[in-house]
Amino acid sequence: MMIVDHSPSSLRLLTDQPFGFFTTAECFVFISAFLAGMLFRKRTEKSGFAAARSSAIRRVWRIYGAHIATLAFTFALGSLFLSEFPGIANLLDHYLINPSAAICGSLVLLFRPPLMDILPMYILFCLLTPVLFWAARNWGWKRVLLASLFAWLIAQTHLRDTVVAAVKGLPFVQLGPFDLFAWQFIWVSGLFVGQRLGKEPPLPTFPLFRPVLLLFAVAFLLLRWSSHIGIAVSLTDTWLFDKWHLGPLRVINFAVAACVIAPFLKSINRWEAPLRPLFLIGRHMLPVFSIEICLSAVLIGRTDSGMTVEPITSALVICQLVTAPLLGWFFEWRSVARLSSRSASQTPAAGTHLKVEPARNVRPHLSPAARNARPNYSPGFPLTGIT
Repeated sequence: MMIVDHSPSSLRLLTDQPFGFFTTAECFVFISAFLAGMLFRKRTEKSGFAAARSSAIRRVWRIYGAHIATLAFTFALGSLFLSEFPGIANLLDHYLINPSAAICGSLVLLFRPPLMDILPMYILFCLLTPVLFWAARNWGWKRVLLASLFAWLIAQTHLRDTVVAAVKGLPFVQLGPFDLFAWQFIWVSGLFVGQRLGKEPPLPTFPLFRPVLLLFAVAFLLLRWSSHIGIAVSLTDTWLFDKWHLGPLRVINFAVAACVIAPFLKSINRWEAPLRPLFLIGRHMLPVFSIEICLSAVLIGRTDSGMTVEPITSALVICQLVTAPLLGWFFEWRSVARLSSRSASQTPAAGTHLKVEPARNVRPHLSPAARNARPNYSPGFPLTGIT
């Protein structure tokens, strides 16, 4: 869906906000935060806070490397092949005016052209994660969530627009449309829900409210498609549904849809075989996402120049969609090959005698209840991929 949304294809009519007034961007941010919160808590419990923080920082550097590689490809495309891809000028207008300033700004995450503004937001939120866990450990998650909610309320005053207007003339600044003061609320909420996974007691549930939530989800869905097909719905054009500042009804719509969908995710492992291509994409999301952004830049560069028209553009997008599972399979194959070679290098040579300790059936450091306990989630689900 993100691939189609980043294309000039008419297929966007089917993938742009299909389930209500929220996009794949909200889902991407929330799921990433959910997994980051779950893993940070587990690493903290296993190895300590310092180890979890170091792991988060290493992840930041990997995302930063992907961000730089993506920008380098796009800058090279705009500089070397502008005559063949004149449509790229719409993406890199600031860069083409002052390339050196744009490069310097991109290194410090101040220059974020269209299509390439998700990874900088991801980097900043990952840097924020250890700080949020430290604050939650000292003051509790309740105060962290309240502080996040307060920042989101301030964002509704469009304070960021004032800041952007003040730096609009600087050639090395292009902050993109996302208001991070607002979008941090989805990240913090995802961290909170993720770190609760497997805890006792779990998050509170209200079975009596499920029919009400379902009705609200259906109402948002009908309202979305009624405005989508041209029926006049003036409410959807107001700040209440604003995407970039994350309007209040947009947040409510996303929360309601998440609550309705969440119970069905418990049985997702039953579909592991047919969903394996998606699992591979999720497990290797960062490199797949970065390569797809580069392909989208190429497609936009050619399409906007008038060299392709419908249905050719949609056909090219469908071909690009096929590359996503192929990339996921390739990176999975490479990971397995590396593990196999590493295991082979650690295998002792023939004739080497090893002292093997007898197996023990009892782990004295665990109580019988702990030894018989079952995990609260299925280990077969690829939870660690996106983070």
